[in-house]
Amino acid sequence: MHITKPRSMRLAVLPLAIFLGACSTMTPYQQPDVPFSERWIDASLSEQQGDSGVTAAALGWREYFRDPRLQAFIESALKNNHDLRKAALNTQIVQAQHGITYANLLPTVGSNGGMQRSRSARDLSPLGRSTISENYQVGLGISGYELDFFGRVQAMSEAALNRYFATREAHDAAQLSIISAVAKTYYQARIAQELMALSEKVYKSREESLRLAKLQYDAGVISAIALRGVESQIETAKADYAAQKRNAKQALNALSLLIGQPVSAMQLPPATALDEQFADIRTPANIPSAVLANRPDIREAEYQLKAANADIAAARAAFYPSITLTGNAGFASTELGNLFDGGNLMWSFAPKINLPIFDGGRRQANLKINELQQQILVEDYQQTVQSAFTDVADALFARQSLAEQYEAQQRGNHAVSERLRLENVRFENGVSSALDLLDSQRESYGSAQGLLGTKLNMLNNLVDIYIAMGGGLNEYGVQPIATTSSAAGGNSGALQGLAN
Repeated sequence: MHITKPRSMRLAVLPLAIFLGACSTMTPYQQPDVPFSERWIDASLSEQQGDSGVTAAALGWREYFRDPRLQAFIESALKNNHDLRKAALNTQIVQAQHGITYANLLPTVGSNGGMQRSRSARDLSPLGRSTISENYQVGLGISGYELDFFGRVQAMSEAALNRYFATREAHDAAQLSIISAVAKTYYQARIAQELMALSEKVYKSREESLRLAKLQYDAGVISAIALRGVESQIETAKADYAAQKRNAKQALNALSLLIGQPVSAMQLPPATALDEQFADIRTPANIPSAVLANRPDIREAEYQLKAANADIAAARAAFYPSITLTGNAGFASTELGNLFDGGNLMWSFAPKINLPIFDGGRRQANLKINELQQQILVEDYQQTVQSAFTDVADALFARQSLAEQYEAQQRGNHAVSERLRLENVRFENGVSSALDLLDSQRESYGSAQGLLGTKLNMLNNLVDIYIAMGGGLNEYGVQPIATTSSAAGGNSGALQGLAN
């Protein structure tokens, strides 16, 4: 119900409202400058830019990760991962908190009604006899509504809104972290299975070497020391095989934890070969702008900074007077039938002003705390941006160096394998000693393990590039996918080494 103010009061309040409305404690937000050098980013690119493919942010995770089995794992993780669920719940909590804060901008209007019936004692009655009285009331009221002349309530609402936005970005950052962890754990499990197969192959090969060594020992060609050396290598291969089985099992257990259900309980499609895992992506021409626009951790840090800026405004507003309004209007009567008669209208209007005079420095200290917290968040923002640039630079440089490393290891592994083949021939013909053969076997096994380790690093690096550039927030992108390999800007250079 509308509360009519006396004309004299409206005229008195109007100039005050105009004057106070011009006094805002909210300062415009300015994005902090982040010192960094373009050169360290450009140096890391090393001719990796190109026109083929799309940027990471424009490519959905289901399009970038082409392995249907990995896609199934990522889909399960996004639905069932407990950390991601908690992040989503935290977002809902902060959203509700913002709703409460925003509600303070609006008056709380309540309706009330009541009836009272009472009996007065005879000795207390001026008429000398007991009486029974009744009264009825109904109305609408506003209680303690703050007129936000200095923007305190608005600043608190602004802070709550930005914290809500920050939690949404934190949820997105958690999603990228989960996708990265699932992909890397999946590749770790795949490489562990290859290492397990390699160790089993080495174990069987050394069993054959032991059989030949025993024949040579019985013929007096080799000594007992050489025979024991071959036997020890078999036990080493057996131990390595057991270790690789354990690593493969633990990787699957870690994957089960990430996806929120046992891997064995899923109906999985066939896996794709490791050299066909990724779609082609290109490096954007302006990396700093792309990183700032696409990284949720950077956006989260900036929203937290904006919230701190609003907190400072609210703390400043506490130094100024606060005006609250309480009012109600309704009807009252001793007869229910006459309750809504015009003569029974009643209303009240009670503005209240609070003028801070002395609080022992409490408000000043609170303002100082908020300013210091804002300075901390500025440092957090700058650190987050620089860390993001470092992630991109490291991932891009590693893409090139890992490809070169893998190619060199492939050539070395080919030479080592040829040496082992020749040593086997020499040993079978009694030309080479068992110790020479054992040395070749150890070198070949170590070279093959190193090659698989580098392959895992290359797979993880291609995951890092995608996540560091802001990819993974959407299931599907908005631009067409390049299906052909490119000589510059894509992953073909790195993937070429994985084919062997």
